[in-house]
Amino acid sequence: MKLIAEKVKPRQAVADTLALFAFEDAKTLAGGWAADRRLEKRYNDAARDEDFKGKEKSVLVIYPESAKPARRILVAGLGKAAAFDAEKLRRASAAIANRIKAIDGKDVTFGLPLDRRAAVPAREQAQAAVEGLLLAFYEYRKYKSKPNGSPSKLARVRLAITDDGDAAALKEGAERARIFAEATCLTRDLVNEPPSVCTPKYLATAAEEVAKGADSISIKVIDEKEAKKLGMGGLLGVSAGSTEPPRFVHLTYTSPEAASTVAVLGKGITFDSGGLCIKPADGMLNMKDDMSGAAAVIGVFKALRELKPRINVHGIFAASENMPGGSAYKTRDVLTAMNGKTMEIINTDAEGRLVLSDALSYASKLKPDCIVDLATLTGACVVALGPEVSGIFGTDQPLVDKLIGAGKSTGEKIWQLPLVDEYWDMIKSDVADMKNSGGRWGGSITAALFLKEFVGEGIPWAHIDIAGPALTESSQPYKPAGGTGVGVRTILRFLEAKAGPSD
Repeated sequence: MKLIAEKVKPRQAVADTLALFAFEDAKTLAGGWAADRRLEKRYNDAARDEDFKGKEKSVLVIYPESAKPARRILVAGLGKAAAFDAEKLRRASAAIANRIKAIDGKDVTFGLPLDRRAAVPAREQAQAAVEGLLLAFYEYRKYKSKPNGSPSKLARVRLAITDDGDAAALKEGAERARIFAEATCLTRDLVNEPPSVCTPKYLATAAEEVAKGADSISIKVIDEKEAKKLGMGGLLGVSAGSTEPPRFVHLTYTSPEAASTVAVLGKGITFDSGGLCIKPADGMLNMKDDMSGAAAVIGVFKALRELKPRINVHGIFAASENMPGGSAYKTRDVLTAMNGKTMEIINTDAEGRLVLSDALSYASKLKPDCIVDLATLTGACVVALGPEVSGIFGTDQPLVDKLIGAGKSTGEKIWQLPLVDEYWDMIKSDVADMKNSGGRWGGSITAALFLKEFVGEGIPWAHIDIAGPALTESSQPYKPAGGTGVGVRTILRFLEAKAGPSD
């Protein structure tokens, strides 16, 4: 797909499909497109006939009699102008994308709603529009012998502004959107793979592919023998019941101009049966997504190859299956993490925190300026926040605030939950340093308190529980059913902000 960004006069915006936008109850098209009086009249007539009000999620389809300036015109509602932000544009763009898929469009020009008073600048509008388009066009067709419909034929996308905006910023935003979307779609692909394919070794190979040929990225893959030498008792304990060997992966992105270093960690349980504390069938159905955090780390590193931010990044994940084999770890077993702390097993289905205990211990030895982990960790977080919102815990409020802000800019909702120190009593153990489960109440909090024990002293840390939004069973505006790739765009925004602006 070819992306073109340019300034045009409204009457010159010729395309197979012209995609425009309108605010709720506005009498004109947004972004200066009303300057084409013929186009504006067609819009007003069609909006009146179809009772189109410019509300969010609505799309008006117009077929001009003369096929000028386009064979068809799509107008997406943006809702109230006072509430306009990048996410509203991203969703409206996705609504247009879904119409383009239905009509098998090949060429589209987006007329962005940019003017001198725009609350969202040109670069952000371009990025939001292209992200909405590309993410909505994502399809996972690998295992369909007779896929419904044919692949998209969309070959060219133009981003057009009519005002005296910055065309260079438009191009930059479109290119960043491509990088962000491709990284997110790689993560979606990994999550959507069947669990018998996406094993720990498969994840490690995917990470190696991302690092291949990149001077700025190096990789170290630790197998079970080396994990034993390093004392990774959490990872080895969880993997004991599976015939698939575990893998521990350390990716490193290095910038010669870096002023800080961030470690990004992901939970990598490629299938979670619950172990000997086996899940019911319904609870096991989507457990191929339990490696979404690790997949997000791989997606982030795909983007770092091209973005080249001025920051050093460690990408770390511990990958394992959690299976009820004859050699599986058992309740009341005691495992020792890489940092020497011991963990009594109360529930083998609380395994993610066990593999993360080694990942956090390993990352802490690298002495980064901060650590952020992404994990489909607890059902309790989904109960608390639902399927659309990630929970965040942290020991450093500025770090938490920056991650929440990064999520807001990408449309990925993150809500802070408390680290309640008094709940530590729930995971106290009589025979070890701690228990791996504190029971039903406050489950996401006790899980976070458990993880905190493996973060090096003085290192700012944030834990993002993505159990809710990592996978969706029903399609949303730019999230087709399946893995969503949540976290990738948020982490990229966070890393870019922390790195500072490029020249």
